[in-house]
Amino acid sequence: MKDLLNDIGKKMPYQENEAYLDDLINQATEQAILHERKKKTSRRLAMMITSAAAVVLLVVGVGLTVINHGSKTVIPVQQQVESPMDQFLNSLSDEEVAQLPYYEIEEIPEY
Repeated sequence: MKDLLNDIGKKMPYQENEAYLDDLINQATEQAILHERKKKTSRRLAMMITSAAAVVLLVVGVGLTVINHGSKTVIPVQQQVESPMDQFLNSLSDEEVAQLPYYEIEEIPEY
């Protein structure tokens, strides 16, 4: 077996010329550059699509806000429901209100 390997020697089993190797290197370099350009282009496209979607959502949101703001029903003051406290205070006369205890800021205890 060693004799067989020694007969082959250290020479290459195939021959390549310089033009083929140069062409192979150039093609690989061009493919790598083209791949990077496609990757950058796809990133730009994704960024543009995302930005356009954000603008559309913003415009729709603002539009809906403006439309809904104009259509709100305002209840007149006379039709608003009074709370029990409001009803109690409205039923008091001026003299009764003057007799109600009130607190001044100095009288409120600190906790």
